Amino acid sequence: MMKPLLAPLFALLSVAAQAQEATPGAGTAVSPAGDYVHSEREMIAGLRLNPDGSFEYALTVGSLDESAKGRWQAEGNRIRLTSDPRPVPPTITATRIDADPGKPFSIRVLTPRGVDMPGVDMLVEFDSGDPLDTYTPGVPWTVPADENRSPRFVTFSMPSYRLRSERLPLDPKPGTTAIFSLTPNDFGVADFTGAEVEFQAGKLILHRPEGSMDFRRVEPREKDGEPE
Repeated sequence: MMKPLLAPLFALLSVAAQAQEATPGAGTAVSPAGDYVHSEREMIAGLRLNPDGSFEYALTVGSLDESAKGRWQAEGNRIRLTSDPRPVPPTITATRIDADPGKPFSIRVLTPRGVDMPGVDMLVEFDSGDPLDTYTPGVPWTVPADENRSPRFVTFSMPSYRLRSERLPLDPKPGTTAIFSLTPNDFGVADFTGAEVEFQAGKLILHRPEGSMDFRRVEPREKDGEPE
């Protein structure tokens, strides 16, 4: 589930484009088909527009790996992307209550392998006062020692992966652990349906709700190891 997507990313950036592009001239449009790359600090992303109207995308930054594929259609200097198939976001649901005698009430989010999932944002609501913004630490989560209120609801989220659970009730009895299960579905696959790309000379600008990214065109000589 968490396997990095480096292989498809570098494959996307290293394989030479097969399409023969038109030579610019009077009345001749330049095809946007080709390979494009975005690179900054620890982030690298690749976007390939295939001549058959399909696209491939991959990104890696820090602990986040993301991919996408589907169809593209040019409308003037704009390109519309549609994910195909459309990815299903991951979910987190309540599973069971485990007995854990002698220990405080705790919360666990488990992967399909039965291990704790770290880094899931949690909004914990109590019987009074403001909620607590926290996250799963990769081990059972317990109420902070200086917290005297009783937790009543929890909502899980991972915005980068389009995950947001329902508002789930809690029964915080000492000696019990509330178990929640992560169903990966298409974990790490971005939904590009409705995303728009601007096509400019030598580059693309990808617009998404998360922000815009500039991609420069990778020429065949660069992909063959001979940068201009």
